[in-house]
Amino acid sequence: MTSMSQIEIEYQTRIDGMSIPEKMAISATMFKWTRDMIAREILKSNPSISETRLKWEVAMRQYGHEPQARKLIQKMLDHSPD
Repeated sequence: MTSMSQIEIEYQTRIDGMSIPEKMAISATMFKWTRDMIAREILKSNPSISETRLKWEVAMRQYGHEPQARKLIQKMLDHSPD
């Protein structure tokens, strides 16, 4: 087992010092950043996509590996405007 670097120790100390609401806020910010990044990638290849379809395309990239989620998302994509 390798020892933690000073940076890792400082990171862990700061994370441990956060309240649960602070940790949740950071998680929500990171999740939004990820969704926005995926949306930008989709928009590069299809700039005229509707907002509704974009939302479901992002969802497909995030949750499409799960068969039940994929089925539900695909149903929404089938009924969304291009």
